[in-house]
Amino acid sequence: MQEWIAILFVASGLVYGLWSRRMQKFNISSPMMMVLAGAIVAVPLGLWAQAPLEPLKDNFHFARVFSELTLAIILFLDAAILDYRKERPALRLATRLLVVGLPLTILVTWVAAYYGIAPGIDIVPALLISLMVSPTDAALSRPVLENGHISSPVRQGINIESGLNDGLVLPVFTTALAIETALSGQNTNGWISEAILEILLGAGVGVASGVILGVLINHAVARNLMIDRFERLFGVLSALLIFLLAEKAGGNGFVAAFAGGLALNVASSKVTDVIESFGEAEAELLTMLTFFVFGLLILPSVYELWTAEMTLFAILSLLVLRPACVWICMIGSPYNLAEKLFIGWFGPRGIASIIYLLIMVTLLGISGYESLIACVALIVTISVIAHGISATPLSNALARYTKKKRPA
Repeated sequence: MQEWIAILFVASGLVYGLWSRRMQKFNISSPMMMVLAGAIVAVPLGLWAQAPLEPLKDNFHFARVFSELTLAIILFLDAAILDYRKERPALRLATRLLVVGLPLTILVTWVAAYYGIAPGIDIVPALLISLMVSPTDAALSRPVLENGHISSPVRQGINIESGLNDGLVLPVFTTALAIETALSGQNTNGWISEAILEILLGAGVGVASGVILGVLINHAVARNLMIDRFERLFGVLSALLIFLLAEKAGGNGFVAAFAGGLALNVASSKVTDVIESFGEAEAELLTMLTFFVFGLLILPSVYELWTAEMTLFAILSLLVLRPACVWICMIGSPYNLAEKLFIGWFGPRGIASIIYLLIMVTLLGISGYESLIACVALIVTISVIAHGISATPLSNALARYTKKKRPA
């Protein structure tokens, strides 16, 4: 069966690629297409006919291994290629979104989840939901980032926010998982010290590795020692090395990957040029595979568990909670009403939410957390559709509005 899944995934990617320009004209993004392709492939495999969550249980090992490696690469690359030396207005906007907007979004989403998602949900599982659905995804905002008529600070601010917020949420998410593991009785001995030690060890391994790799990059680039095809591999190999070293040392590999990317960025002025050569094609492949797995395994597992309360919470999370928090964090900023509304809306949930969900299932299991899994999957599904359809039209509308307001 796994061979056929691989064949159908590749075929789906080829079909979308061949008609990608036309599909984008109809506002069909690659994440939308790959979720749909995964869902369709699940039909002949009988996954939709299985009991709730059975498809995920039966194929969880594959999903877990893939998700861990993908997240490590994404966290590392997002941190490593951030060019904080440029785009000061964009950096100021991203700082507002990350320092004020992100914690505020987590807080209000936590409260809303605790009171509105399912009867009797406990406070820590509600926090886990909030942490899983608060990070945003640049893959679903590509039409925004590629629209040169939108002001650079808006485009780059959204890009920086989506690149860093998943890594910033990670230590809190890891701690919340440790607390829930202890409360559920799976681990009651020294869970606080274990969680802190994992985070600190991971950060230490990441920073040390990132600094060493930065020195090596500076040396290699200055002496022209690297050929192009190995420059393309440097980023992904560095991410996997740091992740595996941290895990071997008993630290958190994801924290290490993110910290290593940041340290490498600071240690090397050449890193952006080298790491960015891990090009868009490779990043697109990881994105497509993640959303294909989501449509193939997660959607058939949870659709029967969706409730009216979950739907209301999902809509509230996307349409009200984040936009309101963004509005608050942008008080006193130089951006106009249309730009504030636009930034508030473009907080799509995608890869980070999917992978954090799989990490949670790895550590806590499925039993007792069915509502959490179903709710996160519903938010991602709605976001993939809504943000995918609206990205190009709203980007063009903002560009036209900005052009009208610009002095002649």
